[in-house]
Amino acid sequence: MGNSASMPSNSPTPDPKQKSPVKNERTPQTAAPRKGQKFQEVQLAPPVEDKRNSESRASPSTNSSSLPSDNTSSRNTMSSRNTSSGNDNASSRNSGNEAATTYEGDEIVFETFVRDGKEFQCMYTGGMRFYLDDWHSKQWQPFPQRWYKEGKFVNANVLNDAQPAKQQTTASNNVQNRSEQQTEQPVETRKDDREGVISHPKRGNIRTYLFKEKHYIHCFYDATTGEWMRLPLGWELRHALVKEMVDQVEEALPNWKNRPHILASLRACNYNPDECISLYLHLENDVWLTAPKTSQEENTLKNKNFEIKELENKVKQLETEVKKEGNLRKEAENQVMILQEKLSTLEAKSGMAVAQVEAMQQTRPRTARPKTPQAQKTVIEERFPVEDLDELNLKTTEIHKSHSQLKHTVERQLDIFATTVRQVNEAFLKLSNVDNSHMAELEEIKSLYQKECLQRKLLYNKLQELRGNIRVFCRPRKDNNVQNCLDFSAENELVCSNKDGNKKSFSFDKVYNTNCSQEEVFADTKPVITSCADGYNICLMAYGQTGSGKTFTMMGTDANPGINIRALSELLSVCAERAETKEYNLKISMVEIYNEAVIDLLAANSKTVELRAAGNNFRIPGLTELDIKTEAEIKEAMEMGDKNRSVASTKMNSTSSRSHLVLMLTIEGRDKINGSISKGVLTLCDLAGSERIGKTEASGQRLVEAAAINKSLSALGQVFSALRTSQMHVPYRNSKLTQILRPCLGGDAKACVFVNISPDINNYPETCNTLEFGANARQVALGQVKQNIKKGRGGSGD
Repeated sequence: MGNSASMPSNSPTPDPKQKSPVKNERTPQTAAPRKGQKFQEVQLAPPVEDKRNSESRASPSTNSSSLPSDNTSSRNTMSSRNTSSGNDNASSRNSGNEAATTYEGDEIVFETFVRDGKEFQCMYTGGMRFYLDDWHSKQWQPFPQRWYKEGKFVNANVLNDAQPAKQQTTASNNVQNRSEQQTEQPVETRKDDREGVISHPKRGNIRTYLFKEKHYIHCFYDATTGEWMRLPLGWELRHALVKEMVDQVEEALPNWKNRPHILASLRACNYNPDECISLYLHLENDVWLTAPKTSQEENTLKNKNFEIKELENKVKQLETEVKKEGNLRKEAENQVMILQEKLSTLEAKSGMAVAQVEAMQQTRPRTARPKTPQAQKTVIEERFPVEDLDELNLKTTEIHKSHSQLKHTVERQLDIFATTVRQVNEAFLKLSNVDNSHMAELEEIKSLYQKECLQRKLLYNKLQELRGNIRVFCRPRKDNNVQNCLDFSAENELVCSNKDGNKKSFSFDKVYNTNCSQEEVFADTKPVITSCADGYNICLMAYGQTGSGKTFTMMGTDANPGINIRALSELLSVCAERAETKEYNLKISMVEIYNEAVIDLLAANSKTVELRAAGNNFRIPGLTELDIKTEAEIKEAMEMGDKNRSVASTKMNSTSSRSHLVLMLTIEGRDKINGSISKGVLTLCDLAGSERIGKTEASGQRLVEAAAINKSLSALGQVFSALRTSQMHVPYRNSKLTQILRPCLGGDAKACVFVNISPDINNYPETCNTLEFGANARQVALGQVKQNIKKGRGGSGD
């Protein structure tokens, strides 16, 4: 019902008294394609300066519709007539398809006709009804008779300058008479191009229709041309209102990342975010939503789909052929089985016949006069009845038949077996060749990996030296008589699990397994120990539960010495190698801390010594120091100290150490060339084991010893905690043990800690406590160690 619509050429000539059809100012709402929503009309107001021009441009379109000059009065009359005829219109709507409403008088009635969910603008005048073809001819066409049965009228607006005409529902014969008058004139009805069908790959055929609806159109005013133009997508996305709508849709649908697509969908949904969201959710994951960007991509996609269909058809054909071949093969196998059975039967009969002929030839008498048949028959009947012979003949035939079938089956299976063996040999040769090549590659990868690990380890050790971190090594005790709770997942990782299956993972610089040797343990600490000859202070200590192998790691046995003996022997060897350039003097001292008392173990009567503060450190005046030059002197001093050490028996350990053992080796070296003097102290500490009174069942003096041991170990843990968190105050004075170890932990020494644990699942709590102590100690950074060297005045010859 646009401005270009006009009366049809074949319509009857209207009466001069009758007014021409007038355009209805209020256009009926069209049915929305989704949710039944009504769309709002968008009117683009021209600029102020062009308002008169727009009004002048609107007048010709009004005249082209053959409107009377007094259309203003017609509009005013229309509202009153619509009000008066509202009830009658309701009755016409209720009449449905059986009868249409007719009108009398000089009036023009605009109606809306609904057919298949589509609305058509109709006009009733002069006893004739027309509909507006707004798609093809843009003109009024006679209303088809068949449409009365396919739809219904929903409203009517009457326009007339006279009194409002009464609407009457006429009989069906009047309607038929008017219908016959209309059908007398041949009307050519075209197919509506707006109707269509699309073939969806998953939903099948879908009916479509191009509705004429009223939408919001977002425009901008172009001052150059003086016209309103539609906003591009890029401009519209920067508008505050539109941006808010797009953000709302994007927030509701996080997977929809394309903002231009969202705006395009909002335009199609008349800027309704809720409808846009529901449309996307309804069509989510649809294959057509990801449309190709270019025609070339679309053609490529079509070609791929076509090729896929062809391949699918080929696959179906091949599957059908395979099924046919399978059926033919089964039939052939059945025929072969039947023929084999017949062949076996014939071979059995042939063998029986040959055997009978040979038997007859052997039983035939050599004389020319044979025996009479009567006598022979009598003898046979007397010995073998005929029924038995027949039954024996049948059984023999069956045996021959089975034998022949078995023979063919065995031959066939032997052929199959020979083929299989040949294929297996070929595959084995191929696998052997591949395995050899893979083994060579694997060996190469292993060697590269070992080099990389060694390089990384050296760099890590260098980094640890620069940072001054305490290195922590974990060594479990070997015990095959208990349930193991440890899992060695990697070289530097350990997993500890309890009876309930709970697991805890710990990382250290090195984790040894239960089968490691004393040599392996010493090899990792050897580079640190030998640096003592260069003027560095070194500290090694062993921490763990009682009975977990601390003393064995540090002291060892006569046949398998521990770190103490090996470290002193290695330092003697280093000093001997540098004898040409340096002159070394080695002194050893050994003390134990027993019930918070420091006892000199190398003194004749194991006297008690006192600690005195010397600045930030502590010194032990009157401590016995022995010069050592050979390994024999080292062993003699170690045996003396070990003999004087306090040892007692508990339920957890028969030879439990009841004190902390501290061995100190002082190395002074003088350079023979420049006269510089270096001094390094190697401190080896075998800590007493932490104890649970409930398990050790200590009492009396043992209980006092256990309390002192646990107190000193707690003080050591507090020192590590303060160093790890970089606290201002470090509680060295809480124990004699921490006072002696202060030079080693105060940032002027390289420190290594061995955490010794028990693999017994019953000791899970103590094991976890020890591992947590080691993990905390590993995070302590003591800072970069300084070399203790004093410059001399010159060489020995000066």
